[in-house]
Amino acid sequence: MNDTKTGLATRLFHSAKDLVWQDDVSMRSIRQSTMVNAEAAAENPAMLTVTRAATQHASELPETGMSKELFALVMERPTAYSALAEAIAALAELPLDEATRYRSAFAVLRKTQQRTVEQVMQAITTHMDVLVAEQSRFSSQSHAAEEAEIHARLQEVKALGSAITQGRQQIEQLRNETEQRISKVQEDLERKQLRAAELEREADMRKKAIEKTVQDFTLAANTVKARLEADQLRIGQHLATSSTSAT
Repeated sequence: MNDTKTGLATRLFHSAKDLVWQDDVSMRSIRQSTMVNAEAAAENPAMLTVTRAATQHASELPETGMSKELFALVMERPTAYSALAEAIAALAELPLDEATRYRSAFAVLRKTQQRTVEQVMQAITTHMDVLVAEQSRFSSQSHAAEEAEIHARLQEVKALGSAITQGRQQIEQLRNETEQRISKVQEDLERKQLRAAELEREADMRKKAIEKTVQDFTLAANTVKARLEADQLRIGQHLATSSTSAT
């Protein structure tokens, strides 16, 4: 398979999902042996009915840009069928019905390339093999893309979830540690406040006691002073008179 075939699924998914693919994805070979004899189909009414029904169903399927690209890829290999398809396409603009166009194209093919109906049918099987191989490749690459693009993201989501949980646990731990520290600081603050109030009360009591002591001492000193002064006055009065009389 050439590079164009190898890169089809890659190009399709690049345009649809912007995915990155591996170019060496292994591809399983799935073969279908579906040989159909055109002459036997013409002689067998039941087979002819099935063929017509399949043709009608195919004509009802929508033609898309992706289907056109895939069909062009499948048709890259030159075969009796691809030659017939080119001949039929060349007669597309002529005013011929489908059956006449197909018969005319095959007549040219039989004359120029000596092709038979059986060879054309076998060639279609070859192109079907290419399509099945592309389907297998597409399936493998889509699974690879799912693994690479979805699984990797889900794994990252899982890792981020674990990190978020761990972060929340750290926040909770820090909150608990902070609350414990705050509680300790608060307890220490309350102890200091109680001690400060106690010291203020003791200071006030001591101040009052000292003030009372000072008042008592001042009163006592004044009392003693008054007594001494009174005694001094009395002694001066009494002793001074006695000294004069003695003289």
